[in-house]
Amino acid sequence: MHYNKQLSICWLFRYLRSVKGRLMLLLGMLLSSTALQLIHPQIVRQFIDTASAKGIVTDLLSLAGVYLIVAVCNQLFTVAISYMGNDVAWRATNQLRADLLKHCLRLDMRFHNLKTPGEMIERVDGDVTNMSNFFSMFIVQIIGSFVLLAGILGYMFVYNWPIAVVMTVFTCISIGVMVYIRDLGVAATQAERQAKASLLGLIEERIAGIEDVQANGGVPYVMNRFHRAMRTLFLTGRKAWMLRVVPWNATVVLFALAVTVVLLLGVYMYLKGQVSLGTLFLFYQYTQMLNDPIEQLGNQVQEFQKAKSGMRRSREILSMQSEIEEGDGETLPAGALGVEFKQVSFSYNKDTRVLHDISFSLQPGERLGLVGRTGSGKSSISRLLLRMYNTDSGTIRVGGVDIRSMRLAALYRRVGMVTQDVQLFDGTLRDNLTLFDNSVPEQDILSTTDKLGLRSWIEELPNGLDTHLSAGGASLSAGEAQLFALTRVFLTKPSLVIMDEPSSRLDAATEAALQGAVDQLLEHSTAIIIAHRLSTLEKVDKIMVLGHGRILEFGEREALAQNPYSYYAKLLQTDRQEELA
Repeated sequence: MHYNKQLSICWLFRYLRSVKGRLMLLLGMLLSSTALQLIHPQIVRQFIDTASAKGIVTDLLSLAGVYLIVAVCNQLFTVAISYMGNDVAWRATNQLRADLLKHCLRLDMRFHNLKTPGEMIERVDGDVTNMSNFFSMFIVQIIGSFVLLAGILGYMFVYNWPIAVVMTVFTCISIGVMVYIRDLGVAATQAERQAKASLLGLIEERIAGIEDVQANGGVPYVMNRFHRAMRTLFLTGRKAWMLRVVPWNATVVLFALAVTVVLLLGVYMYLKGQVSLGTLFLFYQYTQMLNDPIEQLGNQVQEFQKAKSGMRRSREILSMQSEIEEGDGETLPAGALGVEFKQVSFSYNKDTRVLHDISFSLQPGERLGLVGRTGSGKSSISRLLLRMYNTDSGTIRVGGVDIRSMRLAALYRRVGMVTQDVQLFDGTLRDNLTLFDNSVPEQDILSTTDKLGLRSWIEELPNGLDTHLSAGGASLSAGEAQLFALTRVFLTKPSLVIMDEPSSRLDAATEAALQGAVDQLLEHSTAIIIAHRLSTLEKVDKIMVLGHGRILEFGEREALAQNPYSYYAKLLQTDRQEELA
C-alpha cells in the first residue's frame, strides 16, 4: 500500500470500509436513540399537564407505562451503541496497526537503531488506540448530535420561538467556539504521546538489561530516570489535558448563561399564563438536553485532538522510506555462491567510517575466516552482505549478481546467517526451529538436529518438537540457544552462510564435537566465519584480518600460517587477539 506524506482524514476513512455495514447499523441505532430522547420530555409534559388538570388516573398510569417502555428501550440502545462502537473501533484500527507494523518491519536498520521497542509499541498501538474513538464514534456521534440539536430546536420553534432563538444562538456560538479552537491541544497531545513513548522505551530497555542493572547496583539510577520520565509525562499530560478541555469549559459557561435566560423567559411566560406548567418543564428539559449534544461535540473535539496527534505521529512513520531500495532480481546461480567486495566503504554515521575500500573475492564453495579486534568491521561486512545497510560506495556481488539488483526475499532464500544473539519466540520448539514455516518436513528437522547433537535433547522433552517454549529462551542454556541458531540456518539449505561468532557460547569440547557436523552441513555452501577462537578456523580456505576497518591481510590460510611475518601467523603463535594493534 502506498502512503504519501499527507495522511489526511479522508485517507483514514478508507479503513472504515471494512466495517461499513456495522457502521450503518450503529448510525441507525443512534438515530433511534435520539428519537426516543426527544419523545421523553413530551411524555413528561403531557403527564404534568394531565395531573395539573386533575385528569383520569388511568391516563396518568398509561403515560407512566409509556415513559418506562421508552426509557428501557433507550437504555438498551445505549448499551448496544457502546458495544457496537467498540467493535467498530477495534475492527477498523486493527488494520491500521497491521499496516504500521508492516511498514516498520520494512524500514532499514538505521531506523530501528534509533527507536526502542517500547517507543515502537506506543507508536503502533498507543497512537492508534487514541484514534479508535475517532474511527468508531466520531462521525456517528457528530451526526447524532446534530440530529438531536435539530430536533430540539425544531420542537422549540413550534412551541415558543423567543426561547428557540435563545437556544439557537447558544448552539451556534458553542459550535463556533469549538470549531475555532479545535486544534488548540493537538501539539501538546503530540508531546504527551512522545513523553509516554520515551517512558515505555526506558522501562523496556531497563527490564531487558535487568541482570546488569541488579548486578552492578544500577537500581537507584534507573529509578531516578524513571521518576524524571514520569514527571515529564505528568507535566506534558497536564498541559495537554488543560488545552483539550478549553472547548468544554467554554460551552459550560455558555450553557449556564443559556439556561438562565431560558428559565427567566419561561417563568415570565408561566406567570403571564402564556404557557402551562408542563410546557415550562418542557422548556427546562429541552434546555438541559441541548447541553448533551453540545457536550458530546466538545468531547469529540477532545478526541479529535488526540486522534489528530496520533495521525501526525503515524504520518511521520508512514512517510519514512527505507534506505534499502529493492531490485527486481529473483534468481541466483545454482549451488554454492561466490562473493565479491569491490572497493566497499561504509559508515553507520557520517562522522565515523567503519569500512575503508574493502576488496576481496571468494569462489563458490570456499570458506573465509574473518578475524580482527572488536570494532574492526567484521560484523559490518556480514550486515552489508544481507543488505541491512547500504554501502557508502563500492559494489557487493553474490553469485556474480549485484545484490542491489535483487529482491531482498530472493537474496534471503539463498543466504543465511548465524548471529551472536539468538532470539527465541513464544511458540513450540518446531516453530522456533523453522521460524513458523510449516512447509519444513519433520524429517529434515530431526536429521539436522541429529547432526548438531540436539536430537537426544529433543527426544527427552515431554512433547518433542511440539514442546512449548517461552519467549526469551529462559528455559535454554546459552549453548543450546546457539545450536538452535545453527539449526535454523541449515534447515533453509543456504548457498552462502555467514556465521558470526558461531561458537562463542559453546565450550571447547562441544565446539570440537560439532565441527564435523558443521563441515558436513557446509558441503554445498560458501561460508564466511567470523571468529575469535582460532580453532574455529582450522578448516577454512582463506583468512582475512581486519584492523580499523581496513584489510590488513588476505590470503590462503595455509600460506599465511606458514609466513612468520603475517598477522595470522602471529595470532597462531600467541593465540591472542590483542596482537592485532
